[in-house]
Amino acid sequence: MSSPSSIRNSAPLHWGQACIHCRRRKMRCDGARPICGQCTRGNRSEDCQYRDSQGRTKMEVLEENISRVEARIRELETPQEQGLPVLLSDPYSVNGSSSNLELVPPLVYGWWTLPEPPLELKTALIDRFLDCASEYGFFMNVSRFRSAALDPSAYYYRPLPALMATIYLLGIFLSHTPSLTVHEKTFLERALTDVSGALSNHHPQKFAQTIQAEALLASYFLASGRFLEGKYHITAALSLGLSIGLNKVRSDRNTTPGPVTVLPAPQDAIEEGERVDACWIILILDKCWAVALASAPSSTCPSDLVGVQIDTPWPLEVQDYEHGGFPSSMVYSYTVQKYLRGAPTSGGNEMSTKALHAKASLLWERATDLIRNWKSDMSQQESIDFYASFAALDGLLETLRSALPLPNEVTNPTSSKRRTLYVAHNLTYATIMQLYGLFARVDTQSKDKVLMAAQAVFQMTGAVPHGSPINPIIGTVWVSAGQVLLEELVALRASRSAHGLANARETELLGVFNAGFQNMNLLAESCILLRYQVMQIQEAFAAL
Repeated sequence: MSSPSSIRNSAPLHWGQACIHCRRRKMRCDGARPICGQCTRGNRSEDCQYRDSQGRTKMEVLEENISRVEARIRELETPQEQGLPVLLSDPYSVNGSSSNLELVPPLVYGWWTLPEPPLELKTALIDRFLDCASEYGFFMNVSRFRSAALDPSAYYYRPLPALMATIYLLGIFLSHTPSLTVHEKTFLERALTDVSGALSNHHPQKFAQTIQAEALLASYFLASGRFLEGKYHITAALSLGLSIGLNKVRSDRNTTPGPVTVLPAPQDAIEEGERVDACWIILILDKCWAVALASAPSSTCPSDLVGVQIDTPWPLEVQDYEHGGFPSSMVYSYTVQKYLRGAPTSGGNEMSTKALHAKASLLWERATDLIRNWKSDMSQQESIDFYASFAALDGLLETLRSALPLPNEVTNPTSSKRRTLYVAHNLTYATIMQLYGLFARVDTQSKDKVLMAAQAVFQMTGAVPHGSPINPIIGTVWVSAGQVLLEELVALRASRSAHGLANARETELLGVFNAGFQNMNLLAESCILLRYQVMQIQEAFAAL
């Protein structure tokens, strides 16, 4: 007859019930407490630890307590160096509101020195970030990510420390709460340290989550006006994405040299959707900020190099991934090349809000590159090529413009969809200003198109509720539109002075400018870069 211990040894434990020592050594654990059989036989009783209900070992709990005590001692010894207010809360109110982080006091002294913020604050920081996630390049499934980040039992699937540190950083950055933002530098240093070694982790999603951390760090630096660092992290995300084959998701070109992707098959449609979205998010960041910073993008689209050509399909809406994603037999190739040639792609996903955003980004960068290469002394062949490219871009631009629904008229609206469409509209108008601005001084039709686009940018600021998170790239569009309107106002005022007549057009434009500028001021409150760019517009207007 079997002994109780032999029966227990033969029964497999549920995931997470093994002791930490056995788990690290990949040994079979019998789960006996307080000391398991393996640790008893190996005379390693001091190493046998189990995680508590919050996912912590005794040692981790002890280290947290020590850190709290040490932090409190430092505060008592040097109160003049702390300068931090002690926040009090109403014990009868509900804490943890993601909409007001002032309601979440640092319940633990020195919480910023701990590996993780207290649960209440951690939840608030994550939720604050997720409110703005679509504007900062977040491509992971929101509900799945939040569950993995906050569920203490999901130890193995908990997001990478690099990603968590980056999200805490952005949560603090977006909170605009002094008692939190004072620790922004601490979390930035932690995020940069963690992301530098993230690929050495054994996490099953280490590639995608490292790319996500890099993309978020890029957005953080760019929104903070730290452009060189932002560009660096865009390049890092793009390089890693290409190396693991994010541009080859569902590619039908499996005969190309080398592996199509180093990633394992996705577990489900949601994980595949994260990979598809990651490909396009990185491309959008690269293209848009290349225009904003007047620099060359790190990626070439379309490219003659097989390894960097994009075969990944246009992205679907979030709910489409949650309801099955792409048809199982569907494969794709030359996604960007086909679009720029005007050829339709299969799948019916070309007009999702995220696909429209990606297309607007591509056209903006393409128009900027085309105009940059224009020369007054072009040869005949160069001139033919230029105007052929101009006409092709103009056709794509008009098709995109007519396909874009207004933010408030989108099917199955969500705040994320509305904000994505708001950005797509603005990038489309920016492309019109870029493409026709070269000829606006000599061609009436070109001037009318540029003015129409600039007015539309200012008028669309009313389509976004005040207090909404705004994609930092929008400031570049605002500045371009402001320059167009202000130049026209100068011309109209000069005409009025010459003829001594009031100009109804001047009054109309001034009304559009003032109304849009007031909205910009309110929308820019959440972003350092936007505030600076709005100030630039204000200074230009004051100089009229």
